[in-house]
Amino acid sequence: MRYFTAATTAFLIATTPPAFADRGSSLPNANPQPAAATEAPETQAAPITIPEQLITNLQRDFGLTRSQAAGITGNLAHESGNFRMLAEINGGCYGYSQWCGPRKSRFRSYAARVGGQESFQANYGYLHYELKSEYGAMMRRIRATDDVSQVARIFMKTYLRPRASTANLQRRVRFSEMYLADRFDGAGCYSHFQLEASNRPAACPEST
Repeated sequence: MRYFTAATTAFLIATTPPAFADRGSSLPNANPQPAAATEAPETQAAPITIPEQLITNLQRDFGLTRSQAAGITGNLAHESGNFRMLAEINGGCYGYSQWCGPRKSRFRSYAARVGGQESFQANYGYLHYELKSEYGAMMRRIRATDDVSQVARIFMKTYLRPRASTANLQRRVRFSEMYLADRFDGAGCYSHFQLEASNRPAACPEST
């Protein structure tokens, strides 16, 4: 049985997301205040993957159902190789959402002040900012359906807008349905985050 230290336990405590401004204002706060981490005895805990934490945060911060949050997260899994490949292959896009051009520049500027471009804090923080400030109409459409495949289609076409050659809606839906079934095997790790190579988050360790 693997036991984790108090420092690891503290790392598992969810942090408060950045304070976000209304539409048309500045980028998210570059110095978000984490929730207080109290001393805790040594304990054991199952590792938490990036998609698990994304679904939790999206439900909490946007009032989404699990199906709605999974439809968004499955899209991001397709973009980022199940959260294991943050840099686009043969391209210049980056991050969970594969931000390109000016969006990538703004993301990287923000990430440089908030955890770094590989971090969950920066990737979720910038996603949160864009959804709150620019995609309110899309989020209302998403909240109007609990069909995970419809959510995946709406998010793909409105937020990500991929080329037809790389869209592959079926794969996005498959990721979403896997997550709904609590199948997160092989995804990048949130609770025990480390890079196995440049821009490549490692999978979670086995909790045995």
